[in-house]
Amino acid sequence: MAKIPPGETARNERLQKLQDAVDEWAESEKTRLDNEVKFLRAVLSGRKASDLGTKNLDKSSALLQAEINDFLNAGE
Repeated sequence: MAKIPPGETARNERLQKLQDAVDEWAESEKTRLDNEVKFLRAVLSGRKASDLGTKNLDKSSALLQAEINDFLNAGE
């Protein structure tokens, strides 16, 4: 078996530490991005729900106005 020079051993250790740090960072970044996606999807689904509520309110208002107009004009 070939003898590993002392400088190469230290280099390999530093490279392994770097690889471990990169792997840790990548995992935490993936978790952060997954959480951001969940948050943004929740915001979008909330917007859809509020849009639906606004549409229902608009239609209800139009129906109420039409019924009031029918009631007021029926006496004429």
